[in-house]
Amino acid sequence: MKIQTRKKSYIITAAVFLFLFFIVTLLTSGDSGFLIDESVGYWADGLSPPFVLKMMEVVSVLGSSEIILIVTVIIGLVLLIKLQWRNLFFFFTVSVGGVIVNFLLKMVIKRERPGEEVSYIEAFNMQLEIQSYSFPSGHTMRATILLLFIMYLTYLFASSQLVKVGSYVVYSILLILIAASRIILDAHFMTDVIGALFAATSWFFFVLYFFHKDERAMFSFNSRRF
Repeated sequence: MKIQTRKKSYIITAAVFLFLFFIVTLLTSGDSGFLIDESVGYWADGLSPPFVLKMMEVVSVLGSSEIILIVTVIIGLVLLIKLQWRNLFFFFTVSVGGVIVNFLLKMVIKRERPGEEVSYIEAFNMQLEIQSYSFPSGHTMRATILLLFIMYLTYLFASSQLVKVGSYVVYSILLILIAASRIILDAHFMTDVIGALFAATSWFFFVLYFFHKDERAMFSFNSRRF
């Protein structure tokens, strides 16, 4: 019963963030969205000395497709070696599916990026002749999904409550910095980043609803048995 209650909370969370994503999407289709984005953009430009811009460039790299792919492969290999099949399939589904969802949303909404230069999809210095639209931010979606999954693994397997809370704080700060870097570097509008956070969180909890199993309870049961 406890697992079912938790899974119900996951699907509710997914629905709430999906609703919030739709609100942000509607906002971007009107003049008010652009006014908010421009105001935040001007504010960020005025508060961004050179050393902050340099730091944001470094932080932004952490959310790049190359870094995310490398970390994803490492986590996947660890789960494979540990025979964590359920978590491996969950990770594969939420990660690959998240990339597909982001691409489809960009193709449907087709919001131009800040500035006049057209951006194309790139990975490992290879450029595809496919325009990379602005909404929702791919950087932010990839980073959100990855960090949420790492938080989930921490929730499942970390024994210390202090370690869990500390990890959540660190991951959350890192996510906020990656999201902020996209605005400060003028790569995305603020609503692109917020929409990406909502879409990624909704997608993560939607997939989690189907894959979650209380492995901590299984571990405790096996420990008592043996």
